[in-house]
Amino acid sequence: MMTQTKLFYERNEYVINSHINCTYEELVEMTPDEFREWVIEMRKVVKDAWDTHGCPPRTGKTEEGVLDQFNKIAEYPTHEFTHTDELSDVDDDVIINKSRMGGEADQWFSNMMKVRINYTTKDTGYSIYDLFADDAHLDKMVKGGMRHFRRDSLYEHAKSAFTHNTKYAIIDTGDANHWIETFFTAKHIFKGYDFIIEEVKIREGLNSGYFQVEQSEILNLSKDEVQNYKDKGWLEYRHHSTFDIENMSDDMRYNIRVYKQGKKMFPKAFAAYRIGYIQPAVNFPPMTAKYLYERFTENIKDQEVINIYDPSAGWGGRILGAMGVRDDRRIHYVGTDPNPDNFVDDDVNSKYESLANFYNTKTYRGNPFFSETNTFKVFQLGSEKIQHEPDFQKYKGKLDLIFTSPPYFNREAYSEDGNQSYKKYGSSYEAWREGFLRPTLETCAEYLRTDRYLLWNIADLLVSGRYIPLEDDSRKILEECGMEYQYTLKMALEGMPGQNRMGEDGKPTCKNYCQVNEKYFKYEPVFVFKKVEKL
Repeated sequence: MMTQTKLFYERNEYVINSHINCTYEELVEMTPDEFREWVIEMRKVVKDAWDTHGCPPRTGKTEEGVLDQFNKIAEYPTHEFTHTDELSDVDDDVIINKSRMGGEADQWFSNMMKVRINYTTKDTGYSIYDLFADDAHLDKMVKGGMRHFRRDSLYEHAKSAFTHNTKYAIIDTGDANHWIETFFTAKHIFKGYDFIIEEVKIREGLNSGYFQVEQSEILNLSKDEVQNYKDKGWLEYRHHSTFDIENMSDDMRYNIRVYKQGKKMFPKAFAAYRIGYIQPAVNFPPMTAKYLYERFTENIKDQEVINIYDPSAGWGGRILGAMGVRDDRRIHYVGTDPNPDNFVDDDVNSKYESLANFYNTKTYRGNPFFSETNTFKVFQLGSEKIQHEPDFQKYKGKLDLIFTSPPYFNREAYSEDGNQSYKKYGSSYEAWREGFLRPTLETCAEYLRTDRYLLWNIADLLVSGRYIPLEDDSRKILEECGMEYQYTLKMALEGMPGQNRMGEDGKPTCKNYCQVNEKYFKYEPVFVFKKVEKL
């Protein structure tokens, strides 16, 4: 039974302070059977914190911590996000947002991590919550835990020992054997530290993961060298518990990774659930939304009220960005979303309302001596049907900016409610396009004022080796509605797995990429359309 009274969760002390929050050295000491039992108990603790207190497997901030961040939103210099793609002939077409400010909006939407992710056209995906609640996923959790927790695949605890780098290797050396021998003969140098050995495939050139590193830059041993130190009795189980030391291969190298003792697994280990096991639903970055609102309303900022429409209100990132638009203009945010999990009392009270009111009343914006607050209205209705809502019809021809990131067909099953677009029109992509996408875009084009902009963030969906043409279909429908395509903004995605994969031509192999300061970035497109006056 849920005991949470607020519409947002706070710091997850229930897991952080629980008995399952062991240290990293305790984890690597566990036998496989002991580790499996730890995973079983960890799943129970995490699920209980989620079910009872509304805390998903995220760290979360205290209310004071949330408020501290929110107070910085309005004055944040989002104009610094603007860059130009060196591969295009359009100026200022790249958005690079390195800020995580406003990410606390997630704390109003604990159900984000209950969203099932589908990787086929069939509605058969699972969610992060399912990993904890459904024992059918236990083996997956154990196997993944071996990789993400014991081997520390996200490098949250055990850092690679880089050559000639005292920050990570403690001593300055380019020789792995010298490092090992120093560790065991001069232990005072490494007081408070220990290490694991990680088995990796021999490779040439840079890796293609989050960071580009040459294998030679990391202190590593050969099979024979590892065996030698085992025979000497230097290596204990914890040093090699992440691989089978009795069956080492000549085709592998054995990296040294150093960790500081006494560090608990959580809260850092929470990251594995969002990155390691499944690609979860994510919030739109509030500061990017704020940037777009400010950029595309700059020429009308003196207007008494600027009406901004968001057809897919989602997880609150865009409404928070709207509330945080700087003080030189007044914003009225209008959102639609059918997800009943985000509405508490028949559209009277919602998580959107709670988030916006928290910002408007608790930050400095709530002080009438300093500023006015921006306003909002969110409808519990799908964007393909909203034009039939009398209270929405008053915005016809009065919307000054439309911006959203709509559902990517059935990739994310936001809820099991029958009003979700993937449920209503999910028999095929074509049915979804005609039943949801087209009427949504037609309403947008009809309700937008002349000489105003529509921003549409969508990307083609890769399913079973082929792309579903979400980009082209969106553009075609909007052009059929009389909207005029201007250009494409590129939201750069930093730190994405695979973004560093290069083809033989030296260019990224991903579909959408740009270049800023001679560095390649994978990006998501935001198509910029304008409603022009018909002659």
